[in-house]
Amino acid sequence: MNSNQTIEDPPQTSSMSAAGMIGTLVVRVIVPAWVLAGALLKFGARDPSLMPKSFRNIAHGMSLDLKTTLSVVLVIEMCAICVMLFNKNWSRLTALLMLSVFVIVLAMELLSGNMTNCGCLGSYSPPPWIMLLIDSVLLFLVVTMHPSPLGMKCMTRLGNVQAFVMAAVASTIAVMWVLDKPVVAGSTLPPPTANAVAEGDEAMIGGGGSTGNEAFGQATSDAPSTDTVPARDWYELDTSDWVGKQAKDIDLVKFIRGLPDDLDEGEQYLIFYSRTCDHCQMLLEFHFGFGSPVPTTLVAVPENVEGFSTEGLLDNPCMDCRPAELPPGVNWIMTPPVVMALRDGEVVCVKEGEDSDAPECLPFH
Repeated sequence: MNSNQTIEDPPQTSSMSAAGMIGTLVVRVIVPAWVLAGALLKFGARDPSLMPKSFRNIAHGMSLDLKTTLSVVLVIEMCAICVMLFNKNWSRLTALLMLSVFVIVLAMELLSGNMTNCGCLGSYSPPPWIMLLIDSVLLFLVVTMHPSPLGMKCMTRLGNVQAFVMAAVASTIAVMWVLDKPVVAGSTLPPPTANAVAEGDEAMIGGGGSTGNEAFGQATSDAPSTDTVPARDWYELDTSDWVGKQAKDIDLVKFIRGLPDDLDEGEQYLIFYSRTCDHCQMLLEFHFGFGSPVPTTLVAVPENVEGFSTEGLLDNPCMDCRPAELPPGVNWIMTPPVVMALRDGEVVCVKEGEDSDAPECLPFH
């Protein structure tokens, strides 16, 4: 029996050693690298609108600026990374806490109906359910795989692995930033000059045609040099008290470039959209592709804080919609399309993220 026990013991020890090695790599390398990737991508985007909605709600409840909240999140993540990398006693607990918070936040995002982007990896984030799956697997490994104690030689090897992995993560993200730098434009509107109309821009104003500037979003020399913009460099949409108000008294409407003068006459639609938004294109194609039942103004929302995207633009099916836009330089936090129905300038209904298949705010159709 003793000889049999002697033969069976080494595999058990070897198995425990392998589990300990996996636990060490997960806690001291993989999880810190994963958190670092998210922190660097959020830092590169510097876009508070990409934060999970639950974080934004907490910030509003505490009267915190969204950029301040994003900064606090980044500081917490960087501190957690340092603890996991350099403190063997607290590394596993820190990994457990970080991944648990990630899983809870992602679950809340899914329950709130966010199926597109959680902001965990900045603008590169996959759908929340994919992030939830990854974080859940990592959390399971941290819980089940206990890191093994390391000698000096193993500690040196671990430090080399950590340095290599962190450098690889940072370098990859740096390359992504350089290669993915967007080309933007300052305005989508045609120049308001007689020459522009003579050259065919009046067709674009009426929606019946397009010029090179409109198709590619190139800035025009006559684009407004000064705009009415929010006091902060971000604006988060809140339509809860809009119904019953005059449209021109609503703060967001006051920021619009090219707003028509007859907005307070009769029944009209005011639609905020992105030119790269497929949901916006579907709404316009299904309900405005064969002509607008009432005067309709399309307000282009800048795809980036710096300006309007010049790549990946989708066709505009609404041939008789009037163009307008929100000015760049502001982080417009909203889910397009945002549809406003107006009667004599009064808001009859408003819907953010309007559904193309079953719209809730198209009363004049």
